[in-house]
Amino acid sequence: MLKLFPIALWVSRCSSLPPRSPTCKPIYGSPEWPSASVWRSLNNSISGRLVTPTPPGAVCHPELPDYDNVACTEVASHWTNTTFHALNLVSADYNDMACLPNDTYPCDFRSYPRYVVPAANAQDIQHAVSFARETRIRLIVKGTGHDVPGRSSGSDSLSIQTHKLRGLTLNRGDPRALALGGVGSVKIAAGERMIDVYEFAAAHNITVVGGADPHVGIGGWIANGGHSPVSAYYGMGADQVLEMEVVTADGAFRTVNQTSDPDLFWALRGGGASNFAVIVSVTVKAYESISYTGFNFAYNTTARSDTFWSMVTYFHSQVPQLVKSGLMGYFWVTSLDPSEPDPAMQGKLYGEWIAPKLSPEQVKDILAPMEEHMKATTWSDPVRTISAGQEYPDFIKGFALQNQADSAGLPIRLGSRLLDENALSKPLPELKDALRKASGESVGWPMLGHVIAGPGTWKPKGGIAGGSNAVFPAWRKTCMQIALPRSWEPLNDTAKEEITTILRTEEVQELRELAPDTGAYVNEADPTEPDWQKTFNGENYARLFALKREWDPNGVFWYKNGVGSELWEPRGPWGIENGVGQDPVQLCEVGRESYES
Repeated sequence: MLKLFPIALWVSRCSSLPPRSPTCKPIYGSPEWPSASVWRSLNNSISGRLVTPTPPGAVCHPELPDYDNVACTEVASHWTNTTFHALNLVSADYNDMACLPNDTYPCDFRSYPRYVVPAANAQDIQHAVSFARETRIRLIVKGTGHDVPGRSSGSDSLSIQTHKLRGLTLNRGDPRALALGGVGSVKIAAGERMIDVYEFAAAHNITVVGGADPHVGIGGWIANGGHSPVSAYYGMGADQVLEMEVVTADGAFRTVNQTSDPDLFWALRGGGASNFAVIVSVTVKAYESISYTGFNFAYNTTARSDTFWSMVTYFHSQVPQLVKSGLMGYFWVTSLDPSEPDPAMQGKLYGEWIAPKLSPEQVKDILAPMEEHMKATTWSDPVRTISAGQEYPDFIKGFALQNQADSAGLPIRLGSRLLDENALSKPLPELKDALRKASGESVGWPMLGHVIAGPGTWKPKGGIAGGSNAVFPAWRKTCMQIALPRSWEPLNDTAKEEITTILRTEEVQELRELAPDTGAYVNEADPTEPDWQKTFNGENYARLFALKREWDPNGVFWYKNGVGSELWEPRGPWGIENGVGQDPVQLCEVGRESYES
């Protein structure tokens, strides 16, 4: 464990701060806000790297000194590009609405962090964390900014950007990995994205479990569990971790594993990103390269018809058996697809199966009973089934490196639910009613199916370092996830409130009732989800809460619905949205010593 050298200096410098409120984190302009000299001290300690950020959209606002029409055109052209947001100090992929590259909207600097530490090394992170602890400034951690719930944004804050922390190291024959079913390990710095990891894996002919979107960062993905295109085969991302380098709330740099700080190691693998510590690197298992079959499918019938929903329901009812047979993948349910030329086929369920170590013929045999049933069933409308597969010698090169990044730059809210076999085995009329009501059919929203759970998440391949981790226990019985994406016009608060309220109270409620014993994946869930402790952490929450109190007693790390976040109240005019993303709030302690489930 490496202690931060200038801790005593921070204490002496901060002792000259104005008297601070005993209950709230300071906001800009308040007497408790650190003076310019205190900020200069932080800047000096990190070799002059402290930045006062300007929102990238500011160049598009003529009333601001940063206005630059040429630069505005450039920013606007990249606004939907996730790489652009990852490289920027404060911009996020989604819900970055406070300063759009469009002068018809306002530009609100307060919604962004006041200062940013673009960390070049672990020491920079140590200084920033210690500064936040001593000044009680709100602290944000931003990796790539690929964060739908809005945890990498925050007003009146100091932000640590980890994007510059780069490096990948292969340790073939790592005995820790060999003991757990791997062929070696890869040490991944916190600033690496999935595309970087996959390119490294391809160059070394290994398989590393990672996220589907190539621009997702490693830290937030793995610390919240991390599902993968092949998690149903290998296990969750957090199940692969052998060791982590982190900076904890006391400013210490620590290497944690199953023998060094094992309780913290347990919590960091599934218990939440940037809530117990800032991740500097993770070391994960590597596996041999594997072949797989990619099998595309499309099932069509009349839009919004009873036949369409009967077909969709029957498909969902078959998922448990399909995952037990070795299939995983992604699908979309579109109740009305106007791009389909045949009006009688505009109700569409389509996607791709991923089948590690299975041939196209084997996949076809697995799917045959379901597709034959669809063709043979006498429904009111005709059903068209199309499917075809191709085998690839290497999953990383054939799928992971070919997958496209999601578009960015829009307001979005996701509702979601994990579905287990009990939910998918409900009587077909009950299952159909729930899926139809949850879908948002009346306004044409798509429904996304992530079949990313199965034998590997139920019993991770080779086992887990230390025997267990804080991955949400519902993953150990889940078959799939349903995600319900919603969007609205930028800064249309009326539409946002209406859409998100219906999503939370009606559409996702249908899925809660369908699967009452599961929950939701926090990285792809509604940040206003009720009963979030149970929904995101289940039976793990009491232990996680106790560890949060132990490792971060002063609340250095906070984000909406993170473990222990109920110890602080985000105060603002936004109601249930207080603390979500960019909306300016002040965090005030409410006090609670234990968690009662």
